Amino acid sequence: MLTRMRLSAPVTLLKAPQPRLWIAVGLIVVLDVLWMFGKFPMFSHDRIFPIAALPVARVPVLILGAGVLPDREPTQVLQSRLDTGLELFREGKGSWFLVSGDNRAANYNEPKAMRKWLVKRGVPPDLVISDFAGRRTYDSLKRAQAVFGVTRVIIVTSDFHLPRALFLARHLGLDAYGVPASTEVMSRRQRLGLWVREYVARHLATWDVWFPPSTMLGPREATPDDRAIPPASG
Repeated sequence: MLTRMRLSAPVTLLKAPQPRLWIAVGLIVVLDVLWMFGKFPMFSHDRIFPIAALPVARVPVLILGAGVLPDREPTQVLQSRLDTGLELFREGKGSWFLVSGDNRAANYNEPKAMRKWLVKRGVPPDLVISDFAGRRTYDSLKRAQAVFGVTRVIIVTSDFHLPRALFLARHLGLDAYGVPASTEVMSRRQRLGLWVREYVARHLATWDVWFPPSTMLGPREATPDDRAIPPASG
């Protein structure tokens, strides 16, 4: 009888966790959500502007990728980012574009789709530079700095994504300003899915700051800014 009682005790604990444990777990989750959607965006709120109020002009515009459809056209989210970037350019705020995204296969190429979209709408081809290795936000920002020589930049991405991009940019030492691309045209269900994904991604961004990941870099690549610099005299 004593042996049976000893064995049944752990089983009972597994089947019926203590209420205090659930309360503690629930409290941790609530605090974490409040931090990620309340405190986390505050790190970058002073760097987010509408186009008309942007305090810088004639600097590179980094557009972050967001998916391509089977017909190789931008998704709704990506098109909103491109629309915002194009408006920046037409208002004289951006000097040239760096389009950064995933190029995972021959039939999936975000930078190519973004470049094609911008050029089709009148942006000179030599002012659109493609970064084909921007598979993650951290990679896009790190490569903008290390490969393309960008030090000051306007980041264009979706409203939900922008605080995370600016958070990473600040920790990489970039002088970055952000202009949000709206997602209001999307359904509530779509937006909910994006915010759930963003909740997880903000944790990963924090991890990336603590433990910087290895990023595929390479040699310095020329940009329109390089052409604007006169060669040094011998």
